[in-house]
Amino acid sequence: MTDSSTTALPPVVPAGAAEVESALATAAAAEHADGHPPFSDQTRALLRRGGHELLLLARADDARSDEAAGAAVVVREGGDLLVELVVHPQHRRRGVGRALAEAAAGHLRAQHPDAVDQGGVVAWAHGTLPGSDRLARAHGLSPVRELRRMRLDAGQAPSSASEPPEGVRLRGFRPGQDDAAWLALNAVAFAEHPEQGSLTQQDLEDRMGEDWFEADGLLLAEREEDGALLGFHWTKHPAAAADEPAAARGPEGEVYAVGVSPQAQGTGLGRALTLAGVHRMLERGARRVLLYVDADNTAAVHLYERLGFVLDAADTQHRLARAD
Repeated sequence: MTDSSTTALPPVVPAGAAEVESALATAAAAEHADGHPPFSDQTRALLRRGGHELLLLARADDARSDEAAGAAVVVREGGDLLVELVVHPQHRRRGVGRALAEAAAGHLRAQHPDAVDQGGVVAWAHGTLPGSDRLARAHGLSPVRELRRMRLDAGQAPSSASEPPEGVRLRGFRPGQDDAAWLALNAVAFAEHPEQGSLTQQDLEDRMGEDWFEADGLLLAEREEDGALLGFHWTKHPAAAADEPAAARGPEGEVYAVGVSPQAQGTGLGRALTLAGVHRMLERGARRVLLYVDADNTAAVHLYERLGFVLDAADTQHRLARAD
């Protein structure tokens, strides 16, 4: 969420499927300016397949035809209603953020009064930009969760990878063959995680359809004796600009997700998987690697710090207070 304020609020209108790309173009402009995607991957996937509940657009006379001055999205996330909001960098501090927030709040009060009363509404402030906290608190939301973005520069990476435990081998994902086993592993590895642990076959297919997806970039750890999956490291290393050679990769990779089965925790597999994916991205041209981790997951934070990752930014989740 980003904030802007002025006395005359711009008009906000519900948008249909034809205007999804306009919202995504605005999000891309904000990401380029801020260094943080304002919508999560799951929200973007839901938008593209029409799985969102509401899309609101704010228009301005000087906005480009393929961009909106701002956009707000309402989607379901587990048992909650999630709001994500973005204001185009060229239209900030004009009341766009406030207008979008008020329109989204009005929709939730009208359509989901029970969720509003019971505190079932959350909002993410990606990058925790100035004004996000103020806008959230103005609508009765308080910070409840911090998602840290950590960064590892190529020169700070460990010089060598770590071998997996004895009897475990690493290999690439096989679309269509490993789907069910990977989804089951992901569910148990992230049983306490509200977003990652609830991924479905459709969610997996959405991500496999992204231009950054590579099957070999989803590293699987399997037990040699029976092929059972014990862990994975999903790397995200997008291609470079469209005019670059097809094999070129961008300067920034991401530890998209690292999951380890409960039966393999404490064996060093998480470290081995993390380093294997990091070195794969660095060898393919990444100059830095990012990852996201919950601040209260102290074991993971300490592991990443030992590997050389440092705090780069943070996202904050806000939750609507329950009605008294």
